[in-house]
Parts: sequence; C-alpha cells; structure tokens
Amino acid sequence: MSHLTPLQMSMYADNALPADEAHTVVAHLDTCETCRILLSAYQSETQYLAGAMHNDDPDLAELVIPEFSRPASLRGFAMVNLATGLVIWAAQFLWKTIFGELIVNAADWLTSIYLPDIYAVASSTALYFIEEGTAMFDAYLGFIVVSLLMITALSIVLARYRARTTAGLFVLVATLGAVTMPAPVSALEIRRDKNNVTIAASETINDTLIVAAETISIEGTVTGDVIAAGATIDVSGSVGGNLFTFAETVNVRGEVGGLALGAASSYNLNAATVGGDLWAAGESLRVDSDSRVSRNATLAGQKTVIEGSVSSDVTAFSESVEVSGNIGQDLEAFAGRVRLLGDAHVIGDLRFRSADEDRLFRSDNARVDGEVEFMGTPEEFREQNPYATVQFYLWQIARLIAAFLVGVVLFWLVPGLRSLTIGAGIDGLKSAGIGFLTIVSVPIMAVLVAITLIGLPFSFIAVVGLLTGVYLAKIIVAGVIGRMLFAEGTRPVLSLLVGISIVIVAVNLPFIGGIVSFLLTIIGLGLLVQYLFGLISNRGAVA
Repeated sequence: MSHLTPLQMSMYADNALPADEAHTVVAHLDTCETCRILLSAYQSETQYLAGAMHNDDPDLAELVIPEFSRPASLRGFAMVNLATGLVIWAAQFLWKTIFGELIVNAADWLTSIYLPDIYAVASSTALYFIEEGTAMFDAYLGFIVVSLLMITALSIVLARYRARTTAGLFVLVATLGAVTMPAPVSALEIRRDKNNVTIAASETINDTLIVAAETISIEGTVTGDVIAAGATIDVSGSVGGNLFTFAETVNVRGEVGGLALGAASSYNLNAATVGGDLWAAGESLRVDSDSRVSRNATLAGQKTVIEGSVSSDVTAFSESVEVSGNIGQDLEAFAGRVRLLGDAHVIGDLRFRSADEDRLFRSDNARVDGEVEFMGTPEEFREQNPYATVQFYLWQIARLIAAFLVGVVLFWLVPGLRSLTIGAGIDGLKSAGIGFLTIVSVPIMAVLVAITLIGLPFSFIAVVGLLTGVYLAKIIVAGVIGRMLFAEGTRPVLSLLVGISIVIVAVNLPFIGGIVSFLLTIIGLGLLVQYLFGLISNRGAVA
C-alpha cells in the first residue's frame, strides 16, 4: 500500500486539495495510522505559522511595506561615476576650450560695442575689495570661528560631564574662548577712503602701506612696501620697499627702493628713481629724462617712451617704442616700429622683432655699441591664414572625435536628450533667450555669492556647471541637426556624427564662424536648461 505524498499532506492541512482528491485522501487516512501521524504534524505546523502571522497590535496593522526598489542599472551607476569625474575634468580642461570657442569668438563679434577702460574697471574692483574686504573678512570669518569654538566647547561639555555641572563648565569654556580669541588687528598700515587719501610730506610710515581711494597722494616716507589701488595715484615721496600700483593714471615722482610694478592707462616716471626692476603695462608708458631705473625694465603698452636711463636690459612690447635716453645693456623690442631719437645710446645689442625691417629709425646721433639684429616677428605672433596650416585640420579632427565620443556617452546616459528639438519662430527664440540669460546671469550670481566667502563652494559648482553646459550645448544642437537630416530609424550614432561635422564646419566659416558658434551655444544651452527644469517639474508633480 502506498502512503500520501508530502505535497498531498501539506495541501490537505491547508484545505487546498480539490474535492475529489480530498475524498481519496480521507479514505486513505481511515486505514493508515502512519499517514495520520504525519498529517497531525503538518496540521500543527500550519497552526504555528498562522499564529505567528496573526497581529493584534493596531500600530503594526497600519504598517505599510514599501514597494520593492529596483537595483541601480548600469546606466545609473555610470552616471554617478561620470558626474564625479566631470567636475574635476571640467575645471581643468573646459575653461580653455570654452575660452577659445566662445569668449574669443564672441569678442570678435562684439568689438563694435563700447567697453569701459579695463584699467578703470579693474582699479574700481580692487578699490571696492580693499575698502570692503577687511570688514567682510572680519565679519564672516570671525562669526565662523567663534561659532565653531562655541559648538566644540558645548560638544565637549555635554559629552564628558554630568548635567548638573554642564551650565557652569560651558560658561567657563565660552569665557575662555572669548578671552583668548584675538581681536581683529592689522599688521599693516591700511588707509582707505572713497575720495582722497594723502600721506603728508611730514609723515613717516614704518611699515607696509595698503591704500585705496579715488585719488591717492604719497608725499611722505614709507619704509616698507606700498600697495595702492585707485583712479589717480601720485607718488612724490620715498618708498623704501616695492611699489605696486593699479589705477587709471600713475605718476611716480619720488624714490622707490625696490621693484616698481604697475598697470594703468597712463604710467609715468617723472624725475623718479627706481632701485629695482620696472614692470609696467598700459596704454601710454613714459620714463622721462630725469628718471633712472637701476635694473631691468619690462614695458608693455600702446606707446612706450624712454627718455631717461635704464641700467640693464629693456624688453618692450608695444606698437611704438621711442628711445632718446640711455640703456645700459640690451634693448629687445617686439614692436610695430622702433625709433632711436636724439642722443639715444644702447650700450648692448638691439634686437628688433617686427614684420618689416624698415620700421627701425635711427637719428644721426643715436648709438648702438653692440649689434643691431633684425629677427622678424616670431612665428606664434604672425598673422596667418589658419586654413592653410595642417595643424588647423588636425585640431578640428581632434575636436570632432572628442565631441563625438562625449555625445555618444551623453545621449546614452540621458536618453531624454534624444527627443529635444529646435522649434521654429518663437520657440527657437525662447531657447536662445534662455541660453543667453543663463550665460549672463550665472557668472553674476556666482560672483555675488562668492563675496560672502561662505558661498564660495556654491559659486564654484555654479561656474563648473555653466562651463559644462556651454561645452555640451553645441553637441546637443548637433544631435538635433543630425536627427533632422535623417529619417526616423537611422542609427543615432550616424546622425550624431553628421551633426557634429556640420557644426564644426559652421563655426569655422570665415567672418561669421564666431557668430554661428555663439548662436549655437546659447540655443543648445537653452534646450539643456529647459530639459533640466522639465525633469525637476515632473518629479515635483509625482512627489
């Protein structure tokens, strides 16, 4: 006689057998003692399980078991790793790329728009930070340091001592922190004013001086260095150390013991003595006949005039260089023209780098003791047709390959970007407008947030995000163009390759390539911003 199977017993104990089969099992149990014993064990097990699953707790009865969460896909895992690496890569690589592709090309297009004097803007910016920077630094940094000290003290007290002594010990630690916290002090002499700052002739400052104002006049003596930023700077006194100036107009009429370094629209040495090197940049640079530079001079400007004496070498980068004084060693000029006037005397060699040897003029009394060598304009400074060089085409092929690989990865990681289209009429203008506002507004907001010091990390993230978006913008537009040219069902890789090729050709067109590059960038950036906002809106609606 065969016994019941375990499956039959389990189903019978759970009342899950069909009626006809259950009748057969009951008939067998009436005649088989062994099966009845086993069935009793199955029924006991069923009762135990039912009791264990029974819940009388009303709180647990309302417990909601969350839905099963799908594990991260390969695409999601790749996106997380790519985002981490992209932040580092963007900061190192994208800036150079975008500077070359967007800012420089856009600058060519915007040359007709009035731009303020760079020296005026820079000096105003420096003036503002010198005036307000100390207060901001004291306020924010002091607040952070004191807060950290208080939090640390409170944490130590709460962790190590009992409740009844906490208040007293906390007060003690906070008091000690306040006593030992140094008050803001200045190791420098700082003078600042919105209008004028004057160091009188009778005044002596035995320290380094930092000064900021619209008009700065240093008539007295400063034994240390001087750092000055303003609109007009006049130094007629004595500076024992180095002199650093940044303004629209700089006039040095006194004595500088060390280095003189400055930038201004007009930078002049008038009966001045510089004990170290002279480094100056501006529209107009002049060393008058009563001035003397004890070491080297490096000058970069639109017009450079040397009437006094320079004891060592002179290196000049200028459209026009005029020398009527003495140069103790060599003169090397990267210039449109060089004129040796009057009794000019170059004790060393004269190396003239220009596109035309005839642009060197020498008066009858001018002397060059060394050799006069015409070296021509270096290759990297010559204007040349980029389309006639092999390097240009190799660089464009490299750009094509890099953009294609980035595009393939981008559209694989974010499939939603494949559905973007450039609308006609108002929709296209809307995308371009959003992209333009993003390019303009994000840097401004980043600067405003960075001023608070605490917001520096957010400013960095915003700038990196903008640079990333600008780089990806033309790739997104290339993908749209490729899909427009091919019928639906064409391999996406092929359409992307064709679209990127078209974009690279368009941005390299003579005369209009910069404008095309700028327009494609703002359109692609606008599409990307709209897509991201759409994702955020959809997730908010689902939540």
